[in-house]
Amino acid sequence: MASKLMETGLWLPLLLALAIQQVGVTVGILFPETLHLRDLPEPRDGEDASIELQGKDEGHGLKTQLKNFKSALLLLTSDIQLALVVALFVVNRLGRQALTLLIRYASKRYKWEIAKAAYLLSFRAATNLVAVAVFIPLVNIILLKYLRLPVHWADLWLTRGSLLITAAGFLAIALAFEPAILIFGLLVFNLGTGSSAAMRSVALHVVGGQSSPDVGKLMSLIAVSENIGVMLAGPLLNEAFTKGMDLKGAWLGLPFFGVFVLYVLATIVSCIVSVKDRDMAYVEVATDEVEADDVNGRSSALEDGLSARHTTE
Repeated sequence: MASKLMETGLWLPLLLALAIQQVGVTVGILFPETLHLRDLPEPRDGEDASIELQGKDEGHGLKTQLKNFKSALLLLTSDIQLALVVALFVVNRLGRQALTLLIRYASKRYKWEIAKAAYLLSFRAATNLVAVAVFIPLVNIILLKYLRLPVHWADLWLTRGSLLITAAGFLAIALAFEPAILIFGLLVFNLGTGSSAAMRSVALHVVGGQSSPDVGKLMSLIAVSENIGVMLAGPLLNEAFTKGMDLKGAWLGLPFFGVFVLYVLATIVSCIVSVKDRDMAYVEVATDEVEADDVNGRSSALEDGLSARHTTE
């Protein structure tokens, strides 16, 4: 759509994109916070199931934010495995920002118009959909059903494989002296698209599971680390691309080759990460049937006690 709209003018797709983004932001602002509902008891039959979506207000001042930041930082420094996983998010987000250079790279390397190079984004989106809907689920089934790996180990191996595949995709893009090689590199890159979700699952296991009290801190750390990756990506990738254009020829792929090196290092780091011997934090929720059995048991015990007492007397 953007490529077609660019044929009539450059501002139309930009303004349309801005309007669509504002709709998404507006909807997001209206969403209430629901994390605190996890700690509330389940409503009983006959009770009012409506709960106000208003949690414990601990304030949003500077002191509260500094306290939360210090708590999250202590969590990060207390576990080397968690620190390694969080570091992977920095590299992953930094590396994936390299695709923002894809249109300029293809335009410079193959002398394409921007509108023509933009079709690469559609190809990437289409192949990414296939990878998410078909390739990653198949790999997951093989790891869980046929290799019989525990879920957290399957996610760790999926992380390692995705990072390695992504590195191979960036290497192909960096060396793409022909458009066909670039398209092949994009296809390989998309096969590694499951790394982010798999890394989140590994990170959850490292802190003790979804019911761990540190889940909120973990997600904050991941968000901060990803933003650090985005912040570093801008100047580093643009400087590498400028340097590549100065050197010309095959050096145009310099930023992608740099990202390839980062992903190789990230793959090595992921091989150091271990998910064994983790105590998972699960919260046992008593159902009405369990509570009823417990009440009946205590009633029976009380009756037996009274009966024994009456017999003795």
